[in-house]
Amino acid sequence: MAWSKTAFARNGAPCSSCGGMVQKGAEGWTDASQPRGQRVRCLACGPAETVMPTPPADPVAGSSALRQDKRYRGDNNLKGAQGEYLMGTYLAADLAPGAHVLTDRKVPGDSEANIDHVVVASTGVWIIDSKKWAGEIRYRSPGFPSTDPRKYLTVDGKDRTSDIAKIYRLVIPVAQVIGDTNVPVHPVLAFVEATWGVKEGLHFRRGKGPYEHEGVLISGGHSFIELINATGPLTPDAVESLWRRLDAAMPPH
Repeated sequence: MAWSKTAFARNGAPCSSCGGMVQKGAEGWTDASQPRGQRVRCLACGPAETVMPTPPADPVAGSSALRQDKRYRGDNNLKGAQGEYLMGTYLAADLAPGAHVLTDRKVPGDSEANIDHVVVASTGVWIIDSKKWAGEIRYRSPGFPSTDPRKYLTVDGKDRTSDIAKIYRLVIPVAQVIGDTNVPVHPVLAFVEATWGVKEGLHFRRGKGPYEHEGVLISGGHSFIELINATGPLTPDAVESLWRRLDAAMPPH
C-alpha cells in the first residue's frame, strides 16, 4: 500500500512523526500497511518516505555446489563449484553494459534445483548451465567425414547427447515466469576450461562452438558471450522490467 490523504471522520489520531493530534474531521495521511503506531501523519509532517528494501546480494557463483561438497565431499560437487565460479568471472569481465546477471538462483517451483546463471540482455534471457567435465569434448557426426545429419556430444569418448535435454528442466519453469513467447530464451550448456576435440572441417581447427543442438547452445566458457552482447529486440526498459520479474520469482539458492 501507499500513503493517502484522508479525512478522519470518526476519531482523531496522533501523528507518528511530531506527536500532535490529527483531530476528528481534519485531514491527515494514513497507510494501513505500516506498523501499528506509525500509520498516521499530520498534514504538516506529510507522508513518510517509502524506503525500498535492499535486495539480497547474489551469492558468489558456485556457492550452492560448494555447500554440497562440504556435505558429501564429492569431486563432482567441487568441480561444479569451480566451473560455476569461473563462468561468473567470465560474465563479469565480458558482458556488455546493460545486461543483468542473476547468479545461483532457485528454479521456480523447485526448492532444491538451482540455475547457475541467468543473463537478461537485449538479445533475450540466457539460461546458463556451467559444466566442468573431464575428458575431451566433441560435438560431431557419428563418422568422419560423414553426411549423416545427426550430431552427438561425447565427453571422454562417452555419448552424453541425452544430457543436453536436461537443461529444459530449468528452461521451462523460467519461460513460465516470463509468460511472453516473444521474449527469446536461450539455453546454454557451457563447458568451462574444457579440452575440445577437433572441429569437423577441412582445416581441423579446434572447435569450441557455439553449436546448436535441439535449441540448446553447446559452447566453451567464453565463446557464446559475444552472442549475448549482440543487438537484440528488447528495449532497455523491457530488459529492466524482465530482470526485476525474474529476480522476484527466483530467490538466491
